[in-house]
Amino acid sequence: MNQTSKNIDELLIRILDDTATRADLRVFAEWIRTEENRKYFEQYKKIWHTTTGVQCDDQVVKEGWQDYKQFMRALPERRKRAVVLRKVLQYAAIVAVILSCVYFFLKPIGSMDDLAIAYVDITIPNERGVMLTLADGEKVVVGNEKREVIFEKTGNVNIKQEGRNELVYENVKISEKRNVEEEAMNEITVPAGERVSIILSDGTKVWLNSESAIRYPVRFGIGKRVVTVKGNVYFEVTKDVSRPFFVVMKDMETEVLGTSFEVNTYGDHGEIYMALVEGCVRVRSGNHVVVAKPNEQVALDLESRKISTKEVDAARLVAWKDGVLMIKNEPFVDVIRRLERWFGVEIENQCLQSSALLFSGVFERSGLEVVLQTICANLNINYVIDGNRVILKN
Repeated sequence: MNQTSKNIDELLIRILDDTATRADLRVFAEWIRTEENRKYFEQYKKIWHTTTGVQCDDQVVKEGWQDYKQFMRALPERRKRAVVLRKVLQYAAIVAVILSCVYFFLKPIGSMDDLAIAYVDITIPNERGVMLTLADGEKVVVGNEKREVIFEKTGNVNIKQEGRNELVYENVKISEKRNVEEEAMNEITVPAGERVSIILSDGTKVWLNSESAIRYPVRFGIGKRVVTVKGNVYFEVTKDVSRPFFVVMKDMETEVLGTSFEVNTYGDHGEIYMALVEGCVRVRSGNHVVVAKPNEQVALDLESRKISTKEVDAARLVAWKDGVLMIKNEPFVDVIRRLERWFGVEIENQCLQSSALLFSGVFERSGLEVVLQTICANLNINYVIDGNRVILKN
């Protein structure tokens, strides 16, 4: 078998994701002429569409899984290790993606009552400082200094503060007192003007924006992984097919196996939403269920209780986790609300004529005055800072 045949799977990827060069197309046109190669390509294409979510409905998932098993049995061992997806270097990743689709589409829908942890509202204090509430009720202010907390009652689980606002839950040996450990919950609350990141005990990374909170187990058990959130939170979930990850919000639930997404329950414009960056998630509100694709936002209207989906630039939506305040064609009244959250200030807008204007801007780790100077210069208005209060005027 020549070198072109050895690399045919990589060529097919470029053909299917529209990145093939003219030289690739010439090779493909010559290769596809034989009946054997045409059949191979058809099977390959079915698997591609199934794993990328292009045709993720019940029937296609079932057929795709059967095709995948037959396809893999027919391949020699060398080709089973070929690249199938651009960012995935082994077929094992395809199995995980297909299993994810099968899991989401074929499992019973059930109700929100069958979650291990029901939604519990979290009160966010109106004061400075990120607060960690431990399982025994002790409260620790995060960000003042690096420190390590030891949980003797929960099997010596370590929580380390790596940076100013970054917590890491260490992996530790499983204790015999598993039931006690699984019931131990921690809580993080983030007031306006603050942000924090956490690495949970399973390796899942979580970023909390201003005016946000999360409630989670000190260590996840052998069943489903469940956390409760409020506000704006971004997740990079560690994959574990045997332990699906649930993010419970008020009125909405998101279920994943391993993926990156954000949830937002601020309620601005009368809706809450989930925006998917990569992977596959299932969003549920009442009896409504939606399986989302990357760069898709699933929103629940809080008044009508209807769910809608739309395409978004998910990377732009979650730029806040990297300290970037990104504003794009937003009404000035919304911009003011975002600035209040971001910087933890109160803004009084005395320039009513500016409220209906649209504003765009990108501010990377900028201070309040830098942002105010830029905005006011564009709108030809002035500002005054009085302690924790900002006044906008002509």
